[in-house]
Amino acid sequence: MDSEAKSRQRVAKQQSGNARNGGEEKIAGDKEPSSRMSAFSMIACVLAGMTFGFAVEKGRVFEPAAVRGQMSFSRFIMLKMFLSAVATGMVGMSIVSMLPFGKPKFDEMRVRFFRKFVGKRGVVAAGLGGFIHGVGMAICASCPGVLYIQLGTGTPNAVLTLCGALSGALLYGMVEPTVVRLSKPGAVAPSNTLDQFLGTPYFVAALPIAAMLATCVFALELFQPWGSDLTQPNSAVASALELRAWPPYLSGMLAGSVQGVLVLTLGDTIGSSTSYAAMASLVLVTEKMERLSPYLRSYKRSPAAWAQVLFCVSSVLGGFLSASFSGALGTVPGVSGLAAYLGGAIMVFGARTASGCTSGHGLSGSGILFLLSFVVLPAMYLGGVLTAAVLSAAQG
Repeated sequence: MDSEAKSRQRVAKQQSGNARNGGEEKIAGDKEPSSRMSAFSMIACVLAGMTFGFAVEKGRVFEPAAVRGQMSFSRFIMLKMFLSAVATGMVGMSIVSMLPFGKPKFDEMRVRFFRKFVGKRGVVAAGLGGFIHGVGMAICASCPGVLYIQLGTGTPNAVLTLCGALSGALLYGMVEPTVVRLSKPGAVAPSNTLDQFLGTPYFVAALPIAAMLATCVFALELFQPWGSDLTQPNSAVASALELRAWPPYLSGMLAGSVQGVLVLTLGDTIGSSTSYAAMASLVLVTEKMERLSPYLRSYKRSPAAWAQVLFCVSSVLGGFLSASFSGALGTVPGVSGLAAYLGGAIMVFGARTASGCTSGHGLSGSGILFLLSFVVLPAMYLGGVLTAAVLSAAQG
């Protein structure tokens, strides 16, 4: 039996009564992350985060106008970059999964990804959490991963969005047992991913889908050229680094290329909403306070969670450097302080309910063909579209 089949078997055998491990269901045979990151892994994490932040800034998808414009179907630059990143990530992870030294890391990554869901997250939590997440996104015109780039580029009120995001993570940490109890699935799904359902190797299912996504990007570009979505045009005499914006498909390819690197070096994928839970856990300064939220306590001492914090903080630097090269620091309008804080809190509360966000479910979950991610994403978009319509009507 190959390693992927063994991984699938380990996941399928779990029942809702599995032993709790720091607030997470433990999959038998799953390896715990190392208690320390090697220097090489830390460097790779920092460089990957900086690359991701640089790509997002050049793609302009961090701009509040781009986020709300996507939800109102008036701009498509965000969707183009997202689809390009997912497709590129699928290609990169397909290559990793076919390499003799990469396949064990790929299989381990997927089993670790499933740990967040087995016996705890089902369609109800995925759909409801995704919808709430989308509502928050439309209100604050951000998302958990993009928020870090907004901080790096000096987007107005991004700090308030961060405060709201941390509040949302803290609130979820307090009510997590109730959320899990009400939405816990009755049985473990026999298949977690599309390739497992089809009974094919990952790359056989992923590569055709990647080609379809690339075709969608091409069609969207024909329908609405990316230059028409820019709030400010590029300079005709600027170098590549000095350009304010890159085509979304190039920025998306750069962001998606990070996936394969993270799988090989960290055994992980792109994610961001866990970082807010890790930072929120720091308020639990005593053992008595830690007992109030076993969920947050588990992130306080999780090497994987703090590796994500390192990745996200590095993306702040990447966004800052990119904006500095183009002279775009502090030139993007933000949302109101109330919208920033309230939207940030709703956004991360929803992301934690679904156990993932536009990065974790969008770029990574869909990238590894995780079936629940295909529930989260439509729900997320629906919540965002409806909220954007309400906001637009309220503003006249």
